[in-house]
Amino acid sequence: MSNPYKSPSQSNQNRNVQSQVQGPAISLIVVASLAIFFGCLGLVMDLVLFLMGFIETLERQNDGPFSEYTMLTIRTIWGIALLVASSFVLYGAIQMKKLKKFGIARAATIVAMVPLLGPCCLLGIPFGIWAFVTLGDSEVRNSFR
Repeated sequence: MSNPYKSPSQSNQNRNVQSQVQGPAISLIVVASLAIFFGCLGLVMDLVLFLMGFIETLERQNDGPFSEYTMLTIRTIWGIALLVASSFVLYGAIQMKKLKKFGIARAATIVAMVPLLGPCCLLGIPFGIWAFVTLGDSEVRNSFR
């Protein structure tokens, strides 16, 4: 709902800022959503491997220094960390799109740029940089509620 007491220039400024933020916010939403989807799929597949007994079969064939159970545990912990990070990026991108919670939006862009923790590993980096630069604009920063 628009504020009837705003001057026309404020309304135009908000539309301009909204259009600046749309691209990077939507990009981060898409990338984070993909990361959450594939992260959940990976965790489900690990669970299926474990429950169907494939881990024991792989364990018998394993010649490496780590057991299959150790690798599954590490992969599960890593998968959960990626889901948490991607969920945070998704939340921050939604807040950025709504022009709310500047600190959360800025932190989410930083998380998106972390190569092995951000959403979809390398895909988060360019979109995170784009969002970070957009949020650095003083006009954009001042438009957050």
